[in-house]
Amino acid sequence: MIVLAWILLISIPILLGLGIMTIVYGKKGHSSIGFPDCVVCGFLGCIGIFQMAHGIGLFGKMSLSRTGSVLVILLIGCTMLMAMVSLIGIIKNRFQHCKSIFYEAVPAALPLFFLGLFLVQSLFVFCRNPIIISGDITLETVQSFLVHDGIYRVMPLTGMQSNMGMPLRYTILCLPTVYAIVADKFNLDPQLVVCHIIPVLVLGVTYLAYFRLSESLFGKEKLKERYCFLVAVGLLLTFSAQVPFLDGYGALHAGYLGTSIRNLILVPYVISSMLERRYWKAILCILAEACIVWTFYGCGVCVALTLGMLILDVLARKVPGLGRLLKIFCKEEA
Repeated sequence: MIVLAWILLISIPILLGLGIMTIVYGKKGHSSIGFPDCVVCGFLGCIGIFQMAHGIGLFGKMSLSRTGSVLVILLIGCTMLMAMVSLIGIIKNRFQHCKSIFYEAVPAALPLFFLGLFLVQSLFVFCRNPIIISGDITLETVQSFLVHDGIYRVMPLTGMQSNMGMPLRYTILCLPTVYAIVADKFNLDPQLVVCHIIPVLVLGVTYLAYFRLSESLFGKEKLKERYCFLVAVGLLLTFSAQVPFLDGYGALHAGYLGTSIRNLILVPYVISSMLERRYWKAILCILAEACIVWTFYGCGVCVALTLGMLILDVLARKVPGLGRLLKIFCKEEA
């Protein structure tokens, strides 16, 4: 069941993301469709589907098993739809669509070093003993969902048959429900799902988001610089893993948290999107953050980062000196 869970958790975001990119770019830019974009956009699409299923289960007062069935139906339906859209795009463009997903070959040393670093980190995340994070009750919440077959039917810490006093902005966050459904549908221990499987998946998507950022910073063809960038990111995550609440700590100890997903995946993807002025991707990140992190009326780090970079872009158009400086990093959308 673990193998099946891995296959689905990896393949569904790829198919969803490929369909999303096909719809957005249509005929004009298959060369702009890359594998990192497919996975990250598919990951964001999954969060949207998770939120829909969680909202239906929460406000419809459904059992966890019925909510899981709703989630499965939504995932299957959306994945099949996006797969059909991708297939049509591939056929219409004589299979050039697939070729654009992959990058050219580079000298083996850097990719192999990065791959080794990623494998070591993944094994560490999957095999280490979970640590107790102050103030985090994700695992307790997931276990309460499974025991009582429902969403917030009891208080996660006390077990009292009431959720009075729990803010709506907290209860509408979808991640605990998703983790509970994965554990339920695949008959897995909730601690294995929360503390091991999900963090490894998040770690992989993290590097894809940073690889996409490296393309915005260095250009698609400069793969040597891009892999150096990935190696530097991996080393920084490794060396900061013992400092609570730094990104390395979130990547290697708390990848299941919404704040970790935001900092590791959404933030670099927002930066990449704004540098290329592909604002729709930044909007996807803003919506995803509202679904997984308790923000101020849905406005969080991604909103602040987007607005900040948008203001800089406007100033760059008005102030010649600043414009020449920022032009080094900013590119028009292809």
